[in-house]
Amino acid sequence: MPRGKRPKLFVFDLDDTIWRPEMYLLNGGAPFTKDKKTGRVRDRTGEEVTLYPAAREALHELATSKEWQGSLVCYASRCHETDWAHTCMDLLDVGDGLNVASCFNAGGVFQSGSKQGHFQVLASQHGVDFEDMIFFDNERWNITEVAKMGVTCVYTPNGLKKGQFEKGLQDHASRK
Repeated sequence: MPRGKRPKLFVFDLDDTIWRPEMYLLNGGAPFTKDKKTGRVRDRTGEEVTLYPAAREALHELATSKEWQGSLVCYASRCHETDWAHTCMDLLDVGDGLNVASCFNAGGVFQSGSKQGHFQVLASQHGVDFEDMIFFDNERWNITEVAKMGVTCVYTPNGLKKGQFEKGLQDHASRK
């Protein structure tokens, strides 16, 4: 893919896009623990929080591949349990000693309301045009709303699946 056709800012929803279950669906919540042997992350009742395999691969690639060096990666979420989400980002591994939090090199935004509002904040924070962004989310109405802004959007019902990251990059390149 030619350099000029790459997204400058990658944006991921968290709940049911990169991990499951959604934070509000957890029966127990904090504190979260990580099994030192298996790496599994569980809430206080033992319910496991897991990364979707394709999300783990995409975040790992963005964080480690020379191809994406200099790209900005962040999250946009309406999660109300922000402390839980931050803890899970710190505990969930993507490989090679990296956790989810370390892959989000451009931070992110938690706020209620429209995802368009999230993208206004991200554009302002990072100085990136909407046309240079790509967004992954499991909710169709978020995708529809943000696409109207000119962002390349990838619908990920039931989490990011194999091939969706690559398809999103192809779609972004063809839009330029």
